[in-house]
Amino acid sequence: MGFVHDGRRRIRPLTISEFRSLMRVSKGIEEADVYFCGGTVCNVYSGEWINANVAVKGRHIAYVGMSDQMVGENTRVIDVHDQYIVPGYMEPHAHPFQLYNPYTFAQFALLHGTTFLVNDNLTLYLTMPIERMEEFFHEAGQWPVKMTWWARFDPQTSSPESESLFDPVRIRRLLGNPYVLQGGELTAWPQILAGTNDELELNLWEAGNMGKRVEGHMPGASIETLSAMTAAGVTACHEAMTGEEALRRLRLGLWTSLRYSSLRPDLPVLIRDLLLSQADFHRMMMTTDGATPAFLERGLTDEMVRVAIESGLEPMRAYQMVTVQPAMYYGIDGEVGGIAPGRIADLLLLSAPTIPTPEQVWADGKLAASQGELQIDWKEPDWAYYGQSGLLLDWLTVSEDFYLQEDEKVYVIDLENPAITRIREGITADDLTGILITRDGKHAVRSAVRGFARRLDGMASSFTASGDFMALGRNPAAMQQALNRVLQIGGGIVLIENGEVLFELALPLAGKMSKRPLTELTVENKKLERLLSERGYPHYDLIYTLLFFTSTHLPEVRFTPRGILHVKSGEILVPAKVRRVSL
Repeated sequence: MGFVHDGRRRIRPLTISEFRSLMRVSKGIEEADVYFCGGTVCNVYSGEWINANVAVKGRHIAYVGMSDQMVGENTRVIDVHDQYIVPGYMEPHAHPFQLYNPYTFAQFALLHGTTFLVNDNLTLYLTMPIERMEEFFHEAGQWPVKMTWWARFDPQTSSPESESLFDPVRIRRLLGNPYVLQGGELTAWPQILAGTNDELELNLWEAGNMGKRVEGHMPGASIETLSAMTAAGVTACHEAMTGEEALRRLRLGLWTSLRYSSLRPDLPVLIRDLLLSQADFHRMMMTTDGATPAFLERGLTDEMVRVAIESGLEPMRAYQMVTVQPAMYYGIDGEVGGIAPGRIADLLLLSAPTIPTPEQVWADGKLAASQGELQIDWKEPDWAYYGQSGLLLDWLTVSEDFYLQEDEKVYVIDLENPAITRIREGITADDLTGILITRDGKHAVRSAVRGFARRLDGMASSFTASGDFMALGRNPAAMQQALNRVLQIGGGIVLIENGEVLFELALPLAGKMSKRPLTELTVENKKLERLLSERGYPHYDLIYTLLFFTSTHLPEVRFTPRGILHVKSGEILVPAKVRRVSL
């Protein structure tokens, strides 16, 4: 059965009988299902650590206090005298597609105490019919980890096919979906400032009229730029890299997420800067912003809290920033984000306030994880039903694809860091050849690439923002072998050296995601980074480099299906060429 819109709804709706039962337990005239006895509760509302018992009925908290009137013969009593009870963590800005997929990411999150995720929808939106995506939202919304989403307003890449998906009628529909909490993140904001994108303006206007939050994406923005975007309806931004940049956002009324991600691990600096400035933290959150598997080796939100505390933040404030404050921002603090009657029973048992990795995780009133092991399971999505099976393509490469042509203008795309590129002229012996081939196999875009891995024979990847294929290397035959192998396995990342496969990671879900557990992907991610580092990769986040080669929201030049794009001017410097397709 298809998904049916029902407007704004509770995250965990109560039947009338459940509602009445919850009331009776709170009054001590009906027995609780679970009773946590003798713990120290993190009261994120008052900022206190208090001695209290917590009674749970069904999926909700019924009582917090010293009474035991609701303990009966069938009540499960949990002795927590030596433990601290904190609310389930909330990640307000997740990208659940960084080699992992939403299902495996949710499993990992739950193990580490994160029971609520606000997720990017872009990968799903570009690869699913909107009706099927909404079905997926509904299915994922029933998982123990509460899966909610944001609605993208722009594709973050340049292709006619993707841009047509973001018309206001479709976006209005998504904003009305009960699992969609906000619009954004708004990577095409320069088009708003320039007044060159009417549809984007309409989407922003619609979100504001519907009372939806809008996440910005404004790195390095001035007061003037931030003011204009705030006036346009942006309500939060996660791009502050210094304490002053965070304050700049806060002073304009923007909520500010402090970031601890593989690409921008700025949290320690931000915390120290903001403490020195005596800033008020009550409109701040924390986010991992789509960190890669290798970066998540030590945890998710729990690791952020640990880093924040080690950087000088009081534990209570750190917990507030990952619980009640994101809940307040999204307007759902009546259900999640704290330990109080009527809230969903997402509870973490800690050994100490300074050790945020939970000993136990309770979600929806049930034991979900204990001592680092999941205690519950839920059905993996039928990825084929959602159109996320392996890439089935009817073409292969030809040798001429991998040579820079004498009759074409060749620029050098120089990687300044993992994400930012600069345009250069004059090819050197250390430069690689880079090629993008569109998913349909009809067009190719070539350039020289500098600052990647000068001793690389051949590498290919389907893990790109645009959904196209990239190959890089100094050996055209190795590049061709790598890309043909990526096509054969239905998507993935492949390294070739001396004619042999040096590394292979299959990404059978839309060419971007693995079905393997995140812990296994951590091992593969670290192996890939080591191999590329040995071959000259000088930066610190290889996975995002691969993704961002085709992302048009970052300076200065990008591969796109149209050709080599100069981001700021919008000029195609080198047009894509029609290729000779091999079937």
